[in-house]
Amino acid sequence: MIRLEPLTGRHDRNGFNCGVLPLDIWLKETALQRQDKGGSRTFVAVPVDARAEAWRQCGHALLANSILGFYSLASAFVLSEDMPTKQAKRYPRQIPVTRLGRLAIRSDMQNQGLGKLLLADAITRAKRAAEAVGSAGLFVDAKNEAAARFYQRYGFITCKDQALQLFLPLW
Repeated sequence: MIRLEPLTGRHDRNGFNCGVLPLDIWLKETALQRQDKGGSRTFVAVPVDARAEAWRQCGHALLANSILGFYSLASAFVLSEDMPTKQAKRYPRQIPVTRLGRLAIRSDMQNQGLGKLLLADAITRAKRAAEAVGSAGLFVDAKNEAAARFYQRYGFITCKDQALQLFLPLW
């Protein structure tokens, strides 16, 4: 079983490796600082104790505070000309959005559905935030074409002339 919770100093950030060095470095060196300063919020997937033991028996090096995956959210503005055409017509020049800044899964835990779980949680949190403070949707800069295809499978729309910028309307 997996639990999703806000990143804290007790989580083992140094034991995380997703295979993408900039994401690993960001989690280890920047995520907590950005969170402490109010710039973003990072949420981590951690094993529930009993599950961590089962994964250790299968050869995974996991502890109860091991990070299996993470994502970060921040408030942002995008310009209407950067939005998908259909959505851009509905809004003024600057559009408040929630930015999905990063999403990564441990290398040895990839392709098991954890990315879908983290994305679903991010969308749910973004929707709740939008109901309280206003946000047109979730905006993401995909790292590559494979990541863009992942987001498109869950309803994200490619933005104008930017194949790696995607938007998920919340309304």
